[in-house]
Amino acid sequence: MKKSIYILATQSNSGKTVLVTALLRLINRRSRITVPFKAQNMSLNSYPALNGGEIALAQAMQAYAAGFEPLVEMNPILLKPIGDMTSEVIVMGKPVGLMEYREYSRSPLDKWRIIRNALIKLMNITNGLIIGEGAGSAYEPNITSDVANFRPADYLNADVYVVLDISRGGAFTSALGLYNSVPARWRDLIKGFIINRFRGDPRILDDAVKWLEEKTGRRVFGVIPEVNYAHYLWPEDSEAMVDFGNGSIDVAVVSYPGISNFHEFSVLAMEDVHVRFVKWPDSLGEPDLLILPGAKNTALAMDWLRRSGLDHKIIKMAGSTPILAICGGFQLITEVMSDPTGVEFGNPGHVKGLGLIKARVVYHEDKIVAHSKAMLNALPGKVIKGYEIRRGRLTYTGDEAGMIITERNGNPVREPDGYFNEDEGVFATSLHDILSNPEVRSLVLTMAKGSRVITSEYTSINALLHWVDEVATIVNSNLTIDL
Repeated sequence: MKKSIYILATQSNSGKTVLVTALLRLINRRSRITVPFKAQNMSLNSYPALNGGEIALAQAMQAYAAGFEPLVEMNPILLKPIGDMTSEVIVMGKPVGLMEYREYSRSPLDKWRIIRNALIKLMNITNGLIIGEGAGSAYEPNITSDVANFRPADYLNADVYVVLDISRGGAFTSALGLYNSVPARWRDLIKGFIINRFRGDPRILDDAVKWLEEKTGRRVFGVIPEVNYAHYLWPEDSEAMVDFGNGSIDVAVVSYPGISNFHEFSVLAMEDVHVRFVKWPDSLGEPDLLILPGAKNTALAMDWLRRSGLDHKIIKMAGSTPILAICGGFQLITEVMSDPTGVEFGNPGHVKGLGLIKARVVYHEDKIVAHSKAMLNALPGKVIKGYEIRRGRLTYTGDEAGMIITERNGNPVREPDGYFNEDEGVFATSLHDILSNPEVRSLVLTMAKGSRVITSEYTSINALLHWVDEVATIVNSNLTIDL
């Protein structure tokens, strides 16, 4: 049986996800079979799994890097925050309810059994070779039943490497603190440390590296520089949300609270665009294209738009600036959104939308999670691909649908969706990743520029693997782990 690897860290956002992705890609390049694993993830960015349900977007990215389709076993527990206190709990791809942290920690869910069973299935696929990723800080005294870090690593008898984000300071002392804090049986799993996001001459770290190695008896296996390509990878959370591109087409993405699945704009990096994320009305400016992205809680997003004053600016821009609205963004520009059970908003209620489309949304308890195909009125005869993760169901009250969803997870359907009006400059859809289709990207960017734009042939996954390969090459050059 091959030896698994587990990447842990002393704090959140240390680069675990990127490092695991690079390791999976490097092993895949050697024609070896391995898969990603993250026992529990907290993220608003999710993706449909091949075997049904949703997993964190980061594990979907890692699956593609490893040459696999995403499976629910790769992320058996997903927590999707709704506000500050409550999360939607997803177990093996399926929602089991909304819970506050204390309720979740005391719930009858047998988390370890769920995680262990997922690991067993993955081990059968790979003959034991799994590249695992921890969650947050690998060891905290206030978390007495952590199932996301050392426990699954221990179950796999994996080689544990602790990644240290040196860009935020305190890397070496936090590494020593973690090493001295964990129980002895877990300490023995730690093979060494990896320094991440370093800028400058790595020789200045020699004394600190020697100090850490002498204090712990464990090696430092590499110093990885700050990788500029990393922000093109699919993000785990909003901390990875940065502006990109220096092209001539100015694209503004509205960054409301609970923004989700903004990875779908990464494919625009292959085009003549500059993408910026707008958090304040004053920074909106006069973009060539305005995008309203997905939102986990459309009530909170709508409230933020109104309090910030962006609602008036968006309404005023309609008709002069092209607007692309995706999933939750599409729902925001309807007349009204209704949640009779509170499954979307957290409490039952109705919220008035921006009213750019004559349609209404009602949130159902059952969730559509699917890889989907559609026919877009503006591109007759062309099959469009994307994916859906939504509870909102649309009823048109005056306007007409701009597309027909024809297939979900390989099953034929016929459901009106979206809206397209070239004169008004509004294109709305429930399909995430619609910009992965080059023809749709050309259509949208042509609306933005006012003249025909010929786009690249990249799909989202093609573009993703391009940047994953770039990152993997840099990691490979700076890491001494024997893969």
